Amino acid sequence: MTALFDALHAALSRLPVLPGSFNPWAQANDDDSVDNGPARRLAHLRAHAARPGLRLVLVGEAAGYQGCRISGIPFTSEALLIDGSIPGIAATPRLSTRARPWSEPSARVVWRTLYEQQLANRTFLWNAYPLHPHAPGQPHSNRTPTRAELAAGETVLAALRTALPDAVLAAVGNKSSEALARLGHAHVPLRHPAYGGVTEFVAGVERLARQLRAAAG
Repeated sequence: MTALFDALHAALSRLPVLPGSFNPWAQANDDDSVDNGPARRLAHLRAHAARPGLRLVLVGEAAGYQGCRISGIPFTSEALLIDGSIPGIAATPRLSTRARPWSEPSARVVWRTLYEQQLANRTFLWNAYPLHPHAPGQPHSNRTPTRAELAAGETVLAALRTALPDAVLAAVGNKSSEALARLGHAHVPLRHPAYGGVTEFVAGVERLARQLRAAAG
């Protein structure tokens, strides 16, 4: 699926870095290890997009500081990559100089659920706003993306949909659902696993997996 990576990379290159946002594939973190940086994160994204047979796209709201900011893949933490838990990517060395690897609770829930429903190899992860929005002067924080940021991210979402026209889209959270609706893309809404939403998220993915299996015959 080189076409998918190429489409995303081109769209990302045209995406402005708005104030209070970090571009994981173009900027360096203060705590990047010697083995990590924008080039490594682009390589992770390329590997994530290169898997054949992608049937499902989970669209989150925005990149997070414990996940995509350091790994280059949405809903994916340093700890998961070190464990070798991400399809298509061999176990990696440390990505940060932090005493303990970055670990994102939502990321573990998402990947665990995808594996349980036998969807891990067929799912591509993305965000309505692909960059990491953070509080002023606080790179290790998350904030809700603004309307302007979500509008900017819609150009990348459109490129993603063009590259994967037949994949089922699922929105993880209200902001991603609203972004997909503005683009006119039919999608399945899912509860975000954060803030007590784990049970509803898991149930939603289970229903979605049954529908995909039924559609495949």
